[in-house]
Amino acid sequence: MAEPVSGGCPVPEGQMASGDASACPVPHGAGGPEWNLEAHLEAMRRARQAAPASHLDPSRAEEMAVRAAEQRAQQRGLDEIGSKFVESLGKKLGYGHPLSDRTGLPQFTWTEAAERRLEEVPAFCRELTRWRVEWTALKKGLGTTITPEIMAVKYQMWGEVSHAIQERRETELPWTDSARARFDRVPDFVKGQVLEAVEGNARQMGEALIDDQVVDRVIRRWSTTGDFHEGLYGFR
Repeated sequence: MAEPVSGGCPVPEGQMASGDASACPVPHGAGGPEWNLEAHLEAMRRARQAAPASHLDPSRAEEMAVRAAEQRAQQRGLDEIGSKFVESLGKKLGYGHPLSDRTGLPQFTWTEAAERRLEEVPAFCRELTRWRVEWTALKKGLGTTITPEIMAVKYQMWGEVSHAIQERRETELPWTDSARARFDRVPDFVKGQVLEAVEGNARQMGEALIDDQVVDRVIRRWSTTGDFHEGLYGFR
């Protein structure tokens, strides 16, 4: 068996601002699954290759690939991350993620107007929004140049889901006022999905109350892994 390795974090502990999607928090790997060397190299190769299509810096793509694999492996109770596991993630992670087999098929360009509109989305779910808009354009044959009009197609689809979620939220977890206030800027068309995803991740972490610390932990997971569990919580 090859020597196990673990990825590193380019940002020193304690320097991550709340909700900063460009940074990563504490060093990872301690107490979690170990890496088979070949699997680690394959994850890095996939991430570097996909970085342009994922709209990510190569180092961030690599970090995201490592963190996503570690998180999924830990959820499954694995002690080691091997090549077959990395390959399986390529079929499970959504379009846009640097480990997804679908990322980069095809390449997309964004108009300046579309980029400006994307800036209106909070940073912690901006990458997810970009990836889902591109995937919708691909599935619907809308072309490879993303415009505000193409974004509106996805936004309308999300809006229908968001409103349905907000109408049926009988089983929601309790939120503190300060935690809930942090989502005032989330656009209405995706607010339902974001709130449901926060709660879904919080339940997975064993939390019964959503406060600022829980929100920080969930956002940190999203920011470092790019794995929003979209199939479970409505991000489709």
